[in-house]
Amino acid sequence: MWTTADADQAQRWRLMVVGLSVTAFAGLVAQNLHWYQVTDHENLVSMATAEHQQRLPLPAKRGGIYDTNGNPLAVNVMYDDVWVYRPEVRDPQKTATKLAEVLDIPVPDVSAKIRAATDDRLMLASRISSNAARLIESANLGGVELRRRPAREYPEGSLAPQVLGFVGVEDHGLSGLELTLDDDLGGRPGLMITERDTVGGEIAIGRKAVVPSIDGSDVVLTIDRYVQRLVERELAAGIAANKGIGGVAIVMEPSTGSILAMASLPTYSLTADAGFDSSHQQLYKPVAVTDTYEPGSVMKLITMSAAIDEHVVTPDTPYVDTGVSMVNGIPIRNWDGGAHGNVTVREILVRSLNTGTSWVAGQLGPDRFYRYVEAFGFGKTTGVRLNGEAAGAFRRPNEAGWSATDLATNAFGQSIAVTPVQLMTAISAIGNNGILMQPRLVRQLRGPDGTVDVPPRPVRPVVSSVTADTVLDMMVSTWNQPALQQVHIDGYKIAAKSGTADIPGPGGYSSGKTYASFVGFSPLPNPRFAVMVRIDHPESIYGGVAAAPVFSNITRQLLNYYRIAPSK
Repeated sequence: MWTTADADQAQRWRLMVVGLSVTAFAGLVAQNLHWYQVTDHENLVSMATAEHQQRLPLPAKRGGIYDTNGNPLAVNVMYDDVWVYRPEVRDPQKTATKLAEVLDIPVPDVSAKIRAATDDRLMLASRISSNAARLIESANLGGVELRRRPAREYPEGSLAPQVLGFVGVEDHGLSGLELTLDDDLGGRPGLMITERDTVGGEIAIGRKAVVPSIDGSDVVLTIDRYVQRLVERELAAGIAANKGIGGVAIVMEPSTGSILAMASLPTYSLTADAGFDSSHQQLYKPVAVTDTYEPGSVMKLITMSAAIDEHVVTPDTPYVDTGVSMVNGIPIRNWDGGAHGNVTVREILVRSLNTGTSWVAGQLGPDRFYRYVEAFGFGKTTGVRLNGEAAGAFRRPNEAGWSATDLATNAFGQSIAVTPVQLMTAISAIGNNGILMQPRLVRQLRGPDGTVDVPPRPVRPVVSSVTADTVLDMMVSTWNQPALQQVHIDGYKIAAKSGTADIPGPGGYSSGKTYASFVGFSPLPNPRFAVMVRIDHPESIYGGVAAAPVFSNITRQLLNYYRIAPSK
């Protein structure tokens, strides 16, 4: 029988259940409030802000790259892209017809893109002409927006592509000077923060904040566009004439280290529509600083400079050439296989005798020889402002595997790896009174805060001025030898040296495959410029045959360009 006590007990249970339910609900509400207001507060605020706040980047104008005379080589030009947003398009058919007329695109194609732009803005056309941009702007088409963006243009065409490099789609440098000077060229982007309505349009009376962008600096190079074009043209002609597979040419000012031209082939085009091609990455790098090779007989200039500076020989020191020199049981022979009998050190250089040069290095000794090799900058990077510079390599006396054979072969440019710019820098010290200069590509930075000059930087003296003059005189004798008379330039005193380096491979040196090179100064006694030419795998394998004519053609035209009168 149901009693009053039972009723009271049931009532208490109901009250307890209701109370517990209310408490649980209140706890759940409190938990969610804590979650939204404390735990996930920052995330929810950012989501809310993103809903009504619009952050528009303000790109900085990328600085231009100019040659030493102020001629633009790479500049940014602003183009308009056409974007469409379907929810704001008032009359799709009319809009499609107008855009098709202005952009010269079929109406069905435009209509299809407008229909596709339902959830987000879609780019309809890129880099349209300024006239087309004006027509679209004046038509006042709802849902159609013009967005300006920069594009890199090259007023001189594809000049010095591996030196200049290129930029990516986000306007950042990816190679060459565009990469290594990206911080200077790129500037600092700004930001505009505005409020927007539910369909993404800007609220006219909403709050707006602007952080202005800072434009990038213009960069003035030491490169001269005329010299660069001349070198590229003559190098290409020399490679074709000798049926080579490529080559490198550099023109440098010995007194400052300024690089007036730097070219290498094969290369790529800065103005090609295809843009970056991953299968051609080998062509994009600045080969003159990234790729090493054995320089061959050009290295004899370093050996002679060291020996003369240490007073172990003079140009008139006698040597008896038997045609072969045994070092550690290994025969060292001359390039022509001949024996030349009684000669002097000057004739060793003129005739480019491997045996005699090895003997000179032996008189010098390994400690002094390698001290000069390092002083001339081999085995370390030069600091030129290009990406991927290699240091080169050679074995030192304190390293495993070194032997007297290394000393003998290093003396005439074998078993030592150098870069073209490293070799050009070292040889230029001979034409600069024995002072090594850091190779220089940048002459000036012109930024929002003013102009900053980049002066020439002497690295160190490597030989005395007397030694430098002596070696230059020996190089004059080399240039004046009968074998080079066909490339002679009348009226000018020129110092030069050829080089022929067999190309090493897994099984030894490749027979008939060489790097044929030629380097020299003009005019003397105070060289205005140094020129280096290298032809890779030429049919006529010798530097004096394949590279000397290219050197002569470049030098002759440079003498005319700089209006250097012949000697009386």
